[in-house]
Amino acid sequence: MLWGLVFALALPAILVAAGGFYSIYRADQKDTDLRLQETARALSLSLDREIDKAVLALQVLARSPHIASGDFEAFYRQAETVSLADPSWISLFEPGGRALVNTRIPYGSPLPDSNRLNVLRQVQETRKPHLSDLDVGSVSGRSRITLDVPVILDEKVAYILSLAMGPDAFQTIIRDQRIADGWNAAVLDRSGKIVARSRSPEQFVGQFASPYVREAIAAAREGHLQSVTLDGIPVRTYFSQSPAYGWSFAISMPASEIEKSVQRSLFWLMILGGVILGGILLAALLSRAIAKPVDRLVAAAQALGRRQEVPDAATTRVLEFDTIRRALGEAAAELRAHEQEREETLLRMAESEARLRLALNAGDLGSWEFTPSTGTFITSPACRANFGRGADEPFSYADLVASIHPEDRQGQADAVAQAVANRTDLHVEYRAIWPDGSERWIRISGRTRTGADGQLSMVGVSQDVTERRLADERQALLLHELNHRVKNTLATVQSVASLTRRSAENSDPRAWNAFIDRLHGLAKTHDLLTASHWQGALLEDVLKNELEPYQDAMRQRIRLRGPRINLQPSAVLALGLAIHELATNAIKYGSLSVPDGKVHVTWAVTAGHNPPALLVEWVESGGPSVKQPERQGFGTKLIQRGLAQQLGGEIKLDFAPGGVRCVVTFPITTLAPELSEEGEPQKRYAS
Repeated sequence: MLWGLVFALALPAILVAAGGFYSIYRADQKDTDLRLQETARALSLSLDREIDKAVLALQVLARSPHIASGDFEAFYRQAETVSLADPSWISLFEPGGRALVNTRIPYGSPLPDSNRLNVLRQVQETRKPHLSDLDVGSVSGRSRITLDVPVILDEKVAYILSLAMGPDAFQTIIRDQRIADGWNAAVLDRSGKIVARSRSPEQFVGQFASPYVREAIAAAREGHLQSVTLDGIPVRTYFSQSPAYGWSFAISMPASEIEKSVQRSLFWLMILGGVILGGILLAALLSRAIAKPVDRLVAAAQALGRRQEVPDAATTRVLEFDTIRRALGEAAAELRAHEQEREETLLRMAESEARLRLALNAGDLGSWEFTPSTGTFITSPACRANFGRGADEPFSYADLVASIHPEDRQGQADAVAQAVANRTDLHVEYRAIWPDGSERWIRISGRTRTGADGQLSMVGVSQDVTERRLADERQALLLHELNHRVKNTLATVQSVASLTRRSAENSDPRAWNAFIDRLHGLAKTHDLLTASHWQGALLEDVLKNELEPYQDAMRQRIRLRGPRINLQPSAVLALGLAIHELATNAIKYGSLSVPDGKVHVTWAVTAGHNPPALLVEWVESGGPSVKQPERQGFGTKLIQRGLAQQLGGEIKLDFAPGGVRCVVTFPITTLAPELSEEGEPQKRYAS
């Protein structure tokens, strides 16, 4: 009660003071807005007057007798003597755009035609002066504002007299206003471009004003707004558009000055708040002695609310308070007894529910209950998640049926009908289409039950088995692919063994060792494919796999060069055998049999074939002199058979005296696609 009395007295005083300070602040703000708006309006009118002076000067000059007589040289000298804003220059044009006079260029010099034909045509048609926006002159290359006035002879526009002024001519208007430090004033043309500016004009003249200011000027002829200057200063901007020419004058006051006014009001409001706070503290000290008995009763009531024992405190010396305290103690004892019984019951229920929830979560199961007679369908968040729904998203039995794949919908209906009719368990799997269009496999298990009211219902669980179904499909695919790979490898081994057997029959004592070496080379190629999960291998890696044991420390003996190309597994096996045979021959008889011998392997995709082909060239140099063999060797037969049978490729061998040269050609179909960073297939090419 005492606290309420204190606040009842203090709060109105605070509100009245705050309202008074706010009224003073608003009055100051309105006065500032009115004063600065009138200033902006006066300066925009001053801007019109300055432009009118230039228009009047041109209109007087347009009546020059030298123009009527066609003595343009005399008019040139007369125009030079006209006192106008500096920098500025005068030009005379025919309505068609041909330039006759330009005081910026000596008389008689060639003059370019005007590129402002639309403006000249407008002045000719309206017979009224025209003021341009800020642009860059085609002759001077400097920023300018152009004022065009018609020259009327014999009741028709015979010429157009133009005055080109630099932005400095308008900078004088701003300098004369003596803008305060920190403030900003600017002259804007019709497009919102800055023509003159009080602060840093050399940096901002020619740029567009901030979008906030341009949008405000486009919406109203005058007004004010909160904005930020181009140099990043928060300001309150006042603008006014000139009625005659549509140019605008804007003056900006820093927001920090407005904040100073607010800070003064807040200062006095804080002083008043401090005085009131002191009164509240004094009232608190006085009320403490009165409120102690009440606090004891409050503590007893709070203990009762928390189901705790009410403390047996000393007497409050107030009979009514003591009676209430004893009644609270007795009520607390009875509540504790009932609470203990309730907690034991809830604990048993929570343990049972926790075990059920743990079992469902462990199996990624969602629970559901369906009452066919009423159509009631209750689902857990996990069950709704199985069908792509959110935890709080509505999900009826009709929604469930609609989400089932059309091909599986009848099977699900038959299974439910059979379980209801026969009072049997429900087990069914079907595809569910999620709201995002994705497809998932769902397994439903349920059991019928009859409630105390005799009503039949079904309860059960749902489980997303998509990963299991996909794993089964992947396993079948992998078994098929493994069978295919093993058959291909066995065919290659069979071909090598067959050719080796023929060499052994021809009394070649090294046939068995060669057979073992070829199997080792084939095993190394298998290791390379296994590392890429049989998705193919880089051509460069296949070459290094066979030739790296023969490379020197400086890596100059064997050189590999070509684009980065990925080969299919069948091409990897065939090319691996071919390179193995070439390397073996080079070690025994060719360039790798001597220290200075070298092998260069290059490859490229050629467009000369139809379809394009992959060409691999093997060149030996620096070895013993080579002779043409009298018969085709076993290695050549093995290479040609492997290329011809597996890839449809061909091999060309040239036993030149300087070293063996072998050209192997594969069809382009041997190149394997490779996944890019975005997951799209593409071929890799890199040196």
